[in-house]
Amino acid sequence: MSSRLSHAAQLAANQALAQNLNAVAQDPVLADVSRQWRVTLYFYAAVHHVELQLQANHYPASVTHQMRKQRLRQVWGPTAQAALAAYLDLEHASRRARYEGWEPSNQELVDAGNNLAQVLSDII
Repeated sequence: MSSRLSHAAQLAANQALAQNLNAVAQDPVLADVSRQWRVTLYFYAAVHHVELQLQANHYPASVTHQMRKQRLRQVWGPTAQAALAAYLDLEHASRRARYEGWEPSNQELVDAGNNLAQVLSDII
């Protein structure tokens, strides 16, 4: 995704979809899967926010997650340590949900939402 508008649209879409997954939280078949996807959507909302901010600072699009993390450290470094930690926590949670079948608890979902809020507020 190369344009700032595309990143902004994807950020909004990921956040909205994560919120809408609350509607299936009580469904016996979909509840666990919806929890896994909410965490993943929070992470990808953070990814698109970071890319949007990097491009606003005239950096080219990150090709890999590793490149994005390196740029996060270079651009925001010590001024946004809490946001960097929150971003890394979101990435870890997303990987666990997608590849290990981890199902986050209610508190872990709240924590993931708080991590996203931290990234959104501090990475500007």
